[in-house]
Amino acid sequence: MKKKLIIFNVIFIPIVLLDQLLKDFINYRIPLTGKITVINHYFNIVHIDNTGVAFGFMSGYSDVFLIFLTALIIGAITYFLFKAKINSNLFAISCSLIISGAFSNLLSRIFQKYVIDFLDFHIFDYHWPSFNLADSSVVVGTILLFISVIKYI
Repeated sequence: MKKKLIIFNVIFIPIVLLDQLLKDFINYRIPLTGKITVINHYFNIVHIDNTGVAFGFMSGYSDVFLIFLTALIIGAITYFLFKAKINSNLFAISCSLIISGAFSNLLSRIFQKYVIDFLDFHIFDYHWPSFNLADSSVVVGTILLFISVIKYI
């Protein structure tokens, strides 16, 4: 339990702080729908206000519903992290990444009613939906959770 708590804190605090700082920086430095080209035809830093969840999915749902759903997921994964009898570091890291990303986006949604997405990867005109550090944390955490659970079975 103590090891899981240490891993959680080592991941949670930097992810939430860095994601919030990056969103704040983007919000004040790049106008809405603006962009900075980093690698021509492949990568931009953009400013998109996303009212949905990761990659714009569930846009149009009420703020209250998305806040409730996110809080429920955070609670479930936190419970799973500390109550599961899986003691691998990979399991603790994966759950911590999911919780960190979800919590950071939850903060944005509560205080701004939207989440700022700023990473725009594309190949010429074919764009992957923009996303942020918190989204990346959730996706990587989910992949690692899947791997850790398979290894445990």
